[in-house]
Amino acid sequence: MQRDLLTMDELRLALTHIPADDRDTWVNIGNAVKTEYGDDGFFAWDEWSQGGDSYNAKDAQSVWKSLQPGHVRLGTIIKLAGQHGWKRERKEMTAADRKRMKAEQEERRRKAAESVEADKAKLARMQQAVSRACQLVMERHLTTEGSAPYLTDKGVGAHGVMFVKRAVLVSIDAKVEAASVWVGSEVKDFFDQLPKPRPEHLHLFRLREGDTILPLYDGGGVLWSLQVINSKGTKLFPKFGRKSGCWHRIAWQEQPAVIGVSEGYATGASVHEAMEWPMAVALDAGNLARVVPQLRDLYPQAELVICGDDDVDTEGNPGRTKAEVLAFEYGCRAVFAELGEVA
Repeated sequence: MQRDLLTMDELRLALTHIPADDRDTWVNIGNAVKTEYGDDGFFAWDEWSQGGDSYNAKDAQSVWKSLQPGHVRLGTIIKLAGQHGWKRERKEMTAADRKRMKAEQEERRRKAAESVEADKAKLARMQQAVSRACQLVMERHLTTEGSAPYLTDKGVGAHGVMFVKRAVLVSIDAKVEAASVWVGSEVKDFFDQLPKPRPEHLHLFRLREGDTILPLYDGGGVLWSLQVINSKGTKLFPKFGRKSGCWHRIAWQEQPAVIGVSEGYATGASVHEAMEWPMAVALDAGNLARVVPQLRDLYPQAELVICGDDDVDTEGNPGRTKAEVLAFEYGCRAVFAELGEVA
C-alpha cells in the first residue's frame, strides 16, 4: 500500500471537490480508485458519480466492471481535487461534512428503495427473499422464552411474540436480490468488512436482546416479515418485508367464534387478556383495512370485533374513524377500550 494512500473518508471528501460531469475525467477517476482500492472503492466512486447530471446507475456498474486497474494512479485524484480547492492536510471530515454526506447517502438510499418498490416484479422477488430470511431467523435464532422492556412498560404478556437468543443481522441486498442472516460474532465480522460508505442497495435489519419480535403472517399462514419493537418502543421492519395484508396472531384458533382485530400489539394483548379472544394485530390503521376483509372471507362464521384506537388527541381521530367505517362496511362491532363504548 502506498504511503500516501488516502483513507476512504479522505477519498470521499477529495472527490467532492472534483466535478463529475466530464466523462473522460469520470472514467479516469474510476480507474484511479479501482487501482488503489480495488472493488472496495466502487461505492466511493459511485457516490461521487451521482453528482453528475448524466449519472446512470446501470452505466456506472457496467463501466466499473470494464475498468482495468493500473492505468491511472491516485495522484490524478489528488491533483484534480487540489485544483478545485481541496487540501491534503485536512485529514479528517468535520462533523458538518459527515452529517451532510450521511444525509445525502440516506436520500440516495431512499430513492434506490423507491425504484425497487416501483418495479412490482422485483419487489415481489425481494419480498420472497426477505420472507425466507425471516423464516430462517424464526426457526434458528428466536425463542418463545424471554422478557422485554416493551412488554413490561405496557403491562402485557408475551402472546405469540419471540425473543432474541443472540444478536441477529439480516442484510438485504437489492442489487443481487438476496437477504442473508448473520448471528453472534458474524455480525461484528460483517460490519468490519462492510464498505464505507455503505452501498445504497444494501439495507440492514438488526435484532437485539431485549427486543420484542412479532411474526407477521398472511391468511394462508405464510410468514412474510417480522416487526421488531425495541426497548424504547420504536417499531422496525426489514426493508421490502411484506406488511400489507399480514398480521400478528395472538392465541390463534382454526375455528374461532370471535376474532378481535387491533392496530397495535399492546391493544391486542390487553383485549386478549381481558376477553380471551384470539386476536389479529394489523399493525396500523391502513393495514387494518386490508386485514379485516381477509378475515371476513376466511372466517365467515366468526364474529369480528374491531378493537379500535380512540385517537382523541389527533386531528380527525383517524383510529376511531377508520374502525367505525370498517365495522359498518363488513358488519362488525367496533369497540374502544379507553371510553368503554361499543359502536
